[in-house]
Amino acid sequence: MQKMTHKYTRNLKIFYNENHDFCTNCGHEFIRGDTSHLGYLINRDFANLCDKCSYLLSETVVRYYFEKREYELPPMDAKLWRYMDFSKYVSLISKRALFFAAASKFDDIFEGAKGIANRKEIWDKHYYSFFVDAIKNPPKGYVCDKTSAEIAHEATRLLNQLTSSGELDRKRTFINCWHENWGESEAMWKLYSKDIDNAIAIQTTYKSFYYALNRDPKISIGRVNYIDFTKRFAPINGSYWYKRKSFEHEKEVRAMTICRENAERDGLLIPINLDRLIENIYLSPSAPKWFVQVVNDVNTKYNVKAHVMQSSLSELPFH
Repeated sequence: MQKMTHKYTRNLKIFYNENHDFCTNCGHEFIRGDTSHLGYLINRDFANLCDKCSYLLSETVVRYYFEKREYELPPMDAKLWRYMDFSKYVSLISKRALFFAAASKFDDIFEGAKGIANRKEIWDKHYYSFFVDAIKNPPKGYVCDKTSAEIAHEATRLLNQLTSSGELDRKRTFINCWHENWGESEAMWKLYSKDIDNAIAIQTTYKSFYYALNRDPKISIGRVNYIDFTKRFAPINGSYWYKRKSFEHEKEVRAMTICRENAERDGLLIPINLDRLIENIYLSPSAPKWFVQVVNDVNTKYNVKAHVMQSSLSELPFH
């Protein structure tokens, strides 16, 4: 078996993110526990291969034990919407950057939660047993020489560390939220604009959003899962992709990144290609007619070429 070189490049990381789920030679869909072999073919093309095809690699950069993503990727043409006040829109186009808020600053106190407080004893019992078992049964080639008391002490320490790291992760996880829908949502207009008369929605697609972020391998984009926390826990390494079922109406797609050196900041400004991101701009159903010209003037000032239109929800019926 080839020795791993660990010579990562940005483009190789992008390739792995985009070909995470299957062997790029034979198409085998990986399942949990499979080994994927990432590296270069003899012609220096990238490849992510299963065990049977791994002999084709001339250089193995790294091997992974396959784990399914905790989130689902939307279709490339899925429409994404971001509803905002006019002031936030001006900030976006003037800075040409998206604001990723720290998870610790969200109004939802369950952001990144593993479960509800009155079920933590169940969680702790499970992971305490998990740590005890892991200490007693080290990897092949190692021997556990700890006493029962030492094992219990170490398992308790790891459990406490797990709890404290959960709080720290809220400060170094940064998120930008979108609504997935083929059309406008009246509820989203009302929920995400303080002044609905001057509110704006920008519409993009998953593909445009991904490419507008320059396919950044440090940023994950996916659908949020909605679960009943009274009956189950969020995964230990994927809790930011899970929210309470009471938020299911949001149909959220989020972009998320980890930044450990910014653990005390409210958020991050991440550069974005506006020409690629913004496909259409919609004005609030209750926006006055003069607001159209204001938005067009601001777009001209900041060289935004996207089409501006009134919300379709402002159309009048006949009976």
